[in-house]
Amino acid sequence: MKKKALLIGTMAIAMVMSYEVISQDNEKANSLLLENIEALASGEWDNYGHCFGIGSVDCPMTHTKVEYYIFGFSLD
Repeated sequence: MKKKALLIGTMAIAMVMSYEVISQDNEKANSLLLENIEALASGEWDNYGHCFGIGSVDCPMTHTKVEYYIFGFSLD
């Protein structure tokens, strides 16, 4: 009877420890996934257009008022 209780206790401890390891790995994977998405999304609009003149149109790069904002499309 003592051996059964020891075996059950050992299995319970192993299950709790494995659950903790799995949950920590998921948290690391989620934060890594979010960092990768953020890295891929950053810098997409850096060189997509040019702002010319002084006027009433907002330039998305410098956040100033310009007359023309010209942008092109690319298949790169």
